[in-house]
Amino acid sequence: MTDKRKKLIYALLRIVVCAVALAYVLNGVTLYDYAELATGERLRVVGETDTTLTVLRDRQEVTLPRQQIAVDEDGSERITYGLYGAMSRANPRILLLCWVVFAPVGLLQSLRFVWMLRAQDIHISYWESIKLSFAGNFLNFFALGSTGGDVVKAYYISLHTEQKTEAVTTVFLDRVIGLMGLLTTVGLVVFLCARSFQLLVVGYLFAAAWLGVVLGAALLCSERLRSWLASRPSVGRLIALADERRSESTADSSRLRSLIVWVLHQGRRAEQTTHRLLRHKSLVIGALLATVVLQAIAVSDFVLVCRALDMDFSGGKMWDYYAITSTGAIVAAIPVTPQGFGTVEATYKHFLLGSHGTLSQILCMAMGIRILQLSWALPGVLVTMTGSYRPRRGSPESAATPTSPPPQP
Repeated sequence: MTDKRKKLIYALLRIVVCAVALAYVLNGVTLYDYAELATGERLRVVGETDTTLTVLRDRQEVTLPRQQIAVDEDGSERITYGLYGAMSRANPRILLLCWVVFAPVGLLQSLRFVWMLRAQDIHISYWESIKLSFAGNFLNFFALGSTGGDVVKAYYISLHTEQKTEAVTTVFLDRVIGLMGLLTTVGLVVFLCARSFQLLVVGYLFAAAWLGVVLGAALLCSERLRSWLASRPSVGRLIALADERRSESTADSSRLRSLIVWVLHQGRRAEQTTHRLLRHKSLVIGALLATVVLQAIAVSDFVLVCRALDMDFSGGKMWDYYAITSTGAIVAAIPVTPQGFGTVEATYKHFLLGSHGTLSQILCMAMGIRILQLSWALPGVLVTMTGSYRPRRGSPESAATPTSPPPQP
C-alpha cells in the first residue's frame, strides 16, 4: 500500500469518526425553544416567566399558564431549549471576562518555549517566541488540524538558528511537555473534583498515560539503556542494505547509503537533544509548572463559559465542570479529528446532558470554548501573512544557514 493511499484512508477514517460523533451530538438539537403541551401540541416558545409561557400559535403570540405544559415522570416540564435561546440568554459581561482571562495562556506558552530552547543553547527573544507560538497555535487550530501547526512552527524556528535538528526536536518536546502538564492538571482536577465513577475511570486512564510518559523519560536518561541500544546491530544491517544495492546501481547505492547515514545522524542528534533537555531539571520543572498554571487558567476560563451560559451550578457541580472540561481538553489533543471536532462535543454531552444543562447549552459551551481559543490564536494570521516569523535583519539569528544536505560517508 502506497503512502498516498494510506494518507487517504487515514483522512477518510477521521472524517467518518467526526461524522459519527457529530451525528450523536446533534441528535435532538433544535434552533429555537419548543414546549409540548398536555394536549400533545408542540409550540415554539418566544418568552417565559415563572408562571406563564408565551408561545406562537398560528403565527400569533399566546400566553399560557405553565400548568398546561406536559411533564415527564420526574415532574420536569417538556421544554426543549434551542441554540438561539441558549445564546440569547448568555451573559455578555461574563463572556467578555472569559476573553480577558484567557490572555495569559499564550504568553505562558511562549515563555515555556523560550526555556525549552535555552536548554539547547538556542537563544531567541521572548517577543520572537510569542510570534512563533501564536503562528503555531493558529495553524494548529484553524488550518492544519491538531499537529500540523507544530510542523510549520518547527520550520519557523529552524530559520533562527544553525542548530536546526535541535530546534525542530525542541518544538515537539515542547508539545510533550504541554501534554504532560495537561495530564497533570487533569489528573489533579479529576481526582479532587470528580464525583462520578465514570470520571474517576477516565482519571485513572490519564494517570496511567502520565506514568507511561514519566517512565519513558526515565528510561531515556538511563545510560545503561542508551549503551545497550547503541550496540544493537540494526544500524549495521541498514548500511549493509545500501551496500547490497551497489550491484544494481552504484549511484543509487551511494545516495541510499548517504540518506541512511544522514537519517541516523539526525536521529542521534534528536535523541541527544532530548537527553540534554532532561539534564536541565530546573528548566523542565519550570516548563511543567508554567504548563500547569496555563492549563489551570484555561480550564477555569472554560468553567466561566459554562457560568455565562447559565448552566446548572447547584450542589457543588462547579467542580464537575472542572473535571469534564479538563477531560475535553485531553480529548481535543488526541489527533483523531481536527481539534477534536465532534469528539469533544460528544464527551461533553455524555457527561453533562440532563444533569448539568440542556443539549443546546452544551453545544453553545463547546462553541464558546472553541471561539475563545480561536480568537486568541488569530494574531498568528499576521505572523504567517507578513513573514514576521523570519529573523530580523542584522540579528544573530539572521545568519542561520539553510539546512545542509545529507553528509557523505
